[in-house]
Amino acid sequence: MVLKDIFVSFVEVITKPWILIPMILVLIISSALSIVSTWLLERPFLDFILYFDTIPGDNMLGTLLFNYPLELAGIAIIGIIMSTIGVIGIMSIVRMVQKDGVIDSINESMKEWVKALAISIIFWIAFLIIAAIYMVATLASDINSILGGIVIAIFFIILFVILVKVIFTFPAMMEKDAKKSIQESWKFTNKRFWGTLALVLIAAIISFIIATLLSMAGVTLGGYFEIPLDIIGEAFGSTYFIAVITNYFYSK
Repeated sequence: MVLKDIFVSFVEVITKPWILIPMILVLIISSALSIVSTWLLERPFLDFILYFDTIPGDNMLGTLLFNYPLELAGIAIIGIIMSTIGVIGIMSIVRMVQKDGVIDSINESMKEWVKALAISIIFWIAFLIIAAIYMVATLASDINSILGGIVIAIFFIILFVILVKVIFTFPAMMEKDAKKSIQESWKFTNKRFWGTLALVLIAAIISFIIATLLSMAGVTLGGYFEIPLDIIGEAFGSTYFIAVITNYFYSK
């Protein structure tokens, strides 16, 4: 069943290239927002380089929050907007894999922006928690390199297992809210963990290879081909991966 979903999804994306549209739009919008983020970070970054020696090492975060509150707030808002748009794009692809039309899929997904925002906020909260845990693990590594290495290894194993367990959150969102979708994904993988692990690894490798080949083709051809092929490569890889997990989820 895993190999079947891998193959069917590949054929689906190849024969129905319009499935790439949501992710291409997400990438274009994200690129525009990234430019705004770069502009917001320009002053803090330059000040950080110029006055690095005068910033207290034990209060660097506090210094940044005190001196650049608007810039950091802007970056946080842009981050949430970008991730929310990304979730809407993923939801659109899931609907298109389920045979809905392009316009209808995007329209229905945009109507569920609150659900997408909820998933986005959950993602960022989880990211901050994971970052804090990793910092603690790094501190343990500074105290004892062997113990720290073991802690960091265990941390990444647990993190990977959690990611596999929640990978079907997006397909489940078509029928449930954000919280229940995560619960459904977790429950779905209870008896299918190893099959899901194989699916995720194979799909990720194929997605990476496709994206890399198209990006390399763009660099080789150069000129007007480089940016479009790079975007198409990223969109193809991401869309294919989403199609694989969607077909696997709904085939059970």
